[in-house]
Amino acid sequence: MKMRCLAVVLSLGAFLSATARGLAAAEAADTKTASVSGKVSFEGAVPAPEKVPVATDAVCRALHPHGIERRAVEEQGGGLANVLVYVKSGLSATHPAPAEPAVIDQQGCAYVPPVVVVQVGQPLKIRNSDNTFHNVHTWSTVNAAFNIAQPRKGMEATRTFEKPEVLFPVRCDIHPWMRASIAVLPHPFHAVTGPDGTFTIKGLPAGEYEIEAVHEKLKALTGKVTVKDGQAARLNFSFKG
Repeated sequence: MKMRCLAVVLSLGAFLSATARGLAAAEAADTKTASVSGKVSFEGAVPAPEKVPVATDAVCRALHPHGIERRAVEEQGGGLANVLVYVKSGLSATHPAPAEPAVIDQQGCAYVPPVVVVQVGQPLKIRNSDNTFHNVHTWSTVNAAFNIAQPRKGMEATRTFEKPEVLFPVRCDIHPWMRASIAVLPHPFHAVTGPDGTFTIKGLPAGEYEIEAVHEKLKALTGKVTVKDGQAARLNFSFKG
């Protein structure tokens, strides 16, 4: 009889332990599953593009025989491209930097992508994919600025940033039309709008957040949103020209 009671107790203990593990696993699965999506729009007259000649460089001239159109505002159907949207406040946990590098490439006599987001401590790989002399000159103020020359195709360099900084410009001193922006964030919760102005920030834990939308030529906008585990929230921004 005692053996049967002991067996029942052990079985009950195993059941409770398995149930607790299952609940813990379910709880863990439900965290960091929220998202915020939306659209960044632009209202007003879109500035006319600036036509930039590239005659001083044979490689760039061959790629762009009619010059390059540099646009201060990349608008398509009312949507605004190349806007950084990120969680400005509301996060409590720390977020280790990923080992995989972010990349900025010099391709087609332009910086690709035009907005690069890197986490504090994450490597930034700087690459030259053009068969001409380029350089990457950062104009950061919180982090130490650098100027890297890459005279040959295929050259690469790696840098890291130690402090958050949003946004600072990147320029090529040889080709002044080449421009980009870099953002350094302490967490991975960010997005850059596509050509139609849409964005999605994934993997958020449940909570209330302040979200900021930043464009290099326009005044930043902020909004607040509350997200729940497994749910998608909506937040839109509208810049005015």
